[in-house]
Amino acid sequence: MTFKDIGIKWKITAITTLGPLAIAIILGVLRVSDIRNSAVDGMVQKSRAIVLMAEAARNEMAHKLTQGIIVPFDQIPKAKLIEAVPVVTAIDMVKLNADSTGYTFKVPKISPRNRANEANAFEKEILDEIKTKGLTEKIVISDDEIRYFRPIKLTADCMVCHGFPRGTKDPLGGTKEGWKAGEIHGAFELTMSLGETNRQILAAKLNVALLTFGALALILLISWFIVRKSLLAPLTATGRFIKQIEEGNLSGVVQVKSNDEMGRMMRRLNAMVARLKSMMENIGGEGTRLLEASTQLEGISGTLSKSSDNTADRSRTVAAASEEMSTNMNSVAAAVEETATNVSLVADAAEQMTATINEIAESTETARHITGEAVDEATRASEKVGELGSAASEIGKITDVITDISEQTTLLALNATIEAARAGESGKGFAVVANEIKELARQTFDAIEEIKGKTQAIQSSTDSTISQIHQVSNVVGEVNNIVSTIAAAIEEQTATTREIADNVSQASRGTLEVTENVAQASTVATEIARDIADVNMEANAISTQSSEVSHNSQRLKEMAAKLQDLVSAFKL
Repeated sequence: MTFKDIGIKWKITAITTLGPLAIAIILGVLRVSDIRNSAVDGMVQKSRAIVLMAEAARNEMAHKLTQGIIVPFDQIPKAKLIEAVPVVTAIDMVKLNADSTGYTFKVPKISPRNRANEANAFEKEILDEIKTKGLTEKIVISDDEIRYFRPIKLTADCMVCHGFPRGTKDPLGGTKEGWKAGEIHGAFELTMSLGETNRQILAAKLNVALLTFGALALILLISWFIVRKSLLAPLTATGRFIKQIEEGNLSGVVQVKSNDEMGRMMRRLNAMVARLKSMMENIGGEGTRLLEASTQLEGISGTLSKSSDNTADRSRTVAAASEEMSTNMNSVAAAVEETATNVSLVADAAEQMTATINEIAESTETARHITGEAVDEATRASEKVGELGSAASEIGKITDVITDISEQTTLLALNATIEAARAGESGKGFAVVANEIKELARQTFDAIEEIKGKTQAIQSSTDSTISQIHQVSNVVGEVNNIVSTIAAAIEEQTATTREIADNVSQASRGTLEVTENVAQASTVATEIARDIADVNMEANAISTQSSEVSHNSQRLKEMAAKLQDLVSAFKL
């Protein structure tokens, strides 16, 4: 387990505990160290004071000897002479206070006269260090005791026993060493036990430990209460709230009871969830409306596709009819042209008849033959003109069919315009095409009305022509019957011939008009066929686009359903 895996409450507990614990340990160590240092310093000062007092007594004793206050050594009895030596007086004074002050005293020396003062190895090292470094004192501190060393320098009064001449006897009966004043051959050594100090330190350690752990426990309790109240409890509540959010529940809020950083964070979390809830509600509503709109769009696109398919089918029917009408118009044009030719022949025959009227009498047989041909020609002309009338009637029927188709196309265009308006922005292109179809239907209707007028004129002219041709046939028949009396009725025949010529000319002009009208109708029919082909192409394009719209609306419907599924996963 790493530090990252530890719970935050244990981290905070560790931080709030380890900090004061470290401080308490440091303060305890410093306190114990202060106690020991104070005790050691006190003992050192005490040792120094004792030794200095002894040195002062030595110096004072030496001064009294030099001043004569104390009698010289040679006047003092030998048994009491040792007591008059200044350094011995100082040593005795220190030993006298040793028991009352709780320390041990020794004067370690090198080659001492009193073997009890013989320096051991450790003391020899200290004496050598003092000599070498010129120390005025040496303090050695161990766990259990303090050893204070103060060097003893030889003075002038010491030379009485330790000076020159070397090897001679001193007043005390000892052998002089030949030492000089200022040399160091021993030291005052005070050894003080640290047992009591260690007991005091142990008691201080226990007191510090008890105080430290008591204060630490109090700090821990207070810290735990504060952390639990202001941090752990809000964090736990926030964690439960975030888990609800993770599970999709956006209906709850986290209770905020403070205005600190945690409280502000929890308020921001509540505000964020409220905004998220509002967003999800809006997304859900928009998803529902999107699903409804996609369903409507799918229905509209299906209706539009069916309408465009129907339009394409009807346009193909109209194209076929217009193609057939164009073919029929061409046939009518050919028939009319042939009729015109025949009428021209009739006119020529009439002129020839007029020119040869004067010869009728001379050649009645020839006249009879000519009149017979005239009857035949009139019969054929009557048949041709009758065919022209039939063709005009057929044109009228075709124009009626085209009129019905144009009206249906107009209705389809109107329906398409209405459906495009319902489709909104996506139906604008289809609305433009529908308007173009409606305009094309209107132009077709106008052209058909014009064709109707022309065909009615043709029918009227053909009826008149047939009537006149019948009259010509009757006249020619009468001529043929009364050919024997032609000479007698030459004047009457001349008038009749002129009338025939006029009628034939009128028939020729009517035939020319029929020819022009039929040609125009054929042109219009061709244009209608071309326009209907364009309508068919547009209808097919609309059908394709409607299929794409239907496919896209289906995808949109699926996306809306998925969006609703996602939103339904949240509890709002």
